[in-house]
Amino acid sequence: MIEVYRPAMRAMRAEDAAGVADMARALAAAVGDPEPRLTPADLIRDGTGPERWFDCLVAEVAGRLVAYTLVCKGFEAHTARKRLWIADFYVRPDARCEGIGRALMTAVARHALQQGCDAVYWELWRMNTAGEAFYRSLGAEEAIDLAVMRLDRDRLAALAL
Repeated sequence: MIEVYRPAMRAMRAEDAAGVADMARALAAAVGDPEPRLTPADLIRDGTGPERWFDCLVAEVAGRLVAYTLVCKGFEAHTARKRLWIADFYVRPDARCEGIGRALMTAVARHALQQGCDAVYWELWRMNTAGEAFYRSLGAEEAIDLAVMRLDRDRLAALAL
């Protein structure tokens, strides 16, 4: 375990991209996903600058990145409200149980409120019981009225014909 009391929470900078990409690979391995194609260049291109597709927040302790979350903007027309979607959330194993996950979720909450959002959503693997317990300890509840649906690239291409 590393000694952690007050991690620095901040927006990802270009020099953080390699560390975030490494953590994204660790997250994929932890949940049994294939290795991501994400590169540091992708993170810089799509996660920095005025026309970015996502915001990435990182937690840093003693100059080392120990956690990250990647959030995307959304909008719901019938309520006319902004929302955030957490695409990734990861804390390195040696930094867990030190308050970093809670601090990172607090940073997400502040970011959402600053953006004028009324909700934050994310997916959780059903087998991730520790993650579920963590999120419930924050007051999160399962959105039982929603089903997460998707069209993958092949189905998008077929539909677009």
